[in-house]
Amino acid sequence: MNVSEKLSVYLELINCNYDLYVWEYNDKLQFLHTNWTQSIFSGNFLSYTGLAPLVDEHISSGLRTPLILEAPANLLWIAGFYYEGPLLVKCYFIGPIYSGRDSHLLLRKHMDSYELSVKLRSMITKIFEQIPTIPGNILSQYAVMLHYCLTGEKISSNDLTYQSTVPTARKTFPQSASLEHAGIWYSEQQLCKMLADGDPRYKEALAKSASLSSGLHAETGDSLRQHKNNSLVLLTLCSRACIQGGLTPSISYDLNDYYAARLEECTSLTEVQKLSETMLADYVYRVQQAKKDSHISSQVQNTCAYIKANITTPLSIKTLAEKYGYSEYYFSHKFKKELGISINDFILNEKIEQAKLLLSGTNDNIQTISDNLLFGNRSYFYACFQKQTGMSPSEYRAQNTKL
Repeated sequence: MNVSEKLSVYLELINCNYDLYVWEYNDKLQFLHTNWTQSIFSGNFLSYTGLAPLVDEHISSGLRTPLILEAPANLLWIAGFYYEGPLLVKCYFIGPIYSGRDSHLLLRKHMDSYELSVKLRSMITKIFEQIPTIPGNILSQYAVMLHYCLTGEKISSNDLTYQSTVPTARKTFPQSASLEHAGIWYSEQQLCKMLADGDPRYKEALAKSASLSSGLHAETGDSLRQHKNNSLVLLTLCSRACIQGGLTPSISYDLNDYYAARLEECTSLTEVQKLSETMLADYVYRVQQAKKDSHISSQVQNTCAYIKANITTPLSIKTLAEKYGYSEYYFSHKFKKELGISINDFILNEKIEQAKLLLSGTNDNIQTISDNLLFGNRSYFYACFQKQTGMSPSEYRAQNTKL
């Protein structure tokens, strides 16, 4: 098969899923042919989309791999290059393609900035509604396939180059740490820990986190969009935390996809807020059920939850055993048999984990952390911490601070 025949088969294959078209140019980027039938983008679309200089730059750099081109309104084309020896013979452009589900909305906003007649606006909208929206991973696969079709060379999506005519927004990164974010990381870790434990007190941790931050500071100009973005971030954190808590990855990821889609469908801030509450409650309930289904008895699970919730208060085998009506010997034996660790070691591990969070995410001095976690004295705290982590509290803070 020659290149033209291979290209014909390639187009037939990709058009099984999406209606895509091809533009053919010579080595001088002069338009030759297209099977696109609409008036817009007909002929030499490279020039009036402003993409020609990007293609020329790519060719001049010596790169022969595919190029993903982005024009305003989130429109994309795949560019492939056919060489005979060292000489470029033809360039092929596959498209147009939308890059995201919100592309049609962005187009409408873009048209709002022009004084278009109703008839013209309707005509443009009708044409653009025919343009397919293709997920990024599929788009990159199509580009890799096009390159193989033209060259016979196998490459990966990492070899693709992306260029855009859309101006890049630039904002200077602050040189010093912002006090505005102090304590957020620690609060976030506390929330994730409670979600992983299936702890119903997660609402308190969420409120604490919300009091420290209003969420993402990427201004969209759309309060509903901003609220959705914040909820999607929360959904991701929740999903990962609950996997650590024992929820199977498949269930957690399915829930993530389900709630992400539901969030995008919300039409008001109230709806987003209520769905976020439902989402968290659903995840926590499923973690609790997963823990109930494990080989660990409810008494031991409840003891673990109690220890984690009361890690800054005096804890002993005696008080924990009495709480569930067991003798110290029986309960300590039962605990170790089910978890493979003694109650005292479990308490110590939880204290060290809490100390690591406090050292990383707060400015509390080491003596205060030691006192709050009831280590008795600083030397004992240092010895326990060193044994568990292989470094002193001060060394750990220096290497892991999140402030």
